Amino acid sequence: MTTSNNSFSEALAAIFIPIVEEGVRRALHANSYEPAPEACAAKEFLTIEQAADLCGLGSSTIRLYIRKRKLAALKVGSRVLIKRTDLEVFLDSNRIGVMPNKFLT
Repeated sequence: MTTSNNSFSEALAAIFIPIVEEGVRRALHANSYEPAPEACAAKEFLTIEQAADLCGLGSSTIRLYIRKRKLAALKVGSRVLIKRTDLEVFLDSNRIGVMPNKFLT
């Protein structure tokens, strides 16, 4: 009798465990907050991560430029914020000129 109970329990577990895992995964994903890219577009101040995502750099690279005083930033409490216009000025000031192609002329 106990072997049939064990096999029944195992069968139920095999059915319910994937269902419960998927439910937990969906609940965790639904509760995670990640701002939409258009939400970052309207902000005047950005976090380091938002600035990095916006310009396609790594957050460690943004921190490096702040530490080297090449990119202006504000420290508010424990948070570091970057003014959007300061980020744009920084990116514009670090342009690489386009070289003319010798073979097309």
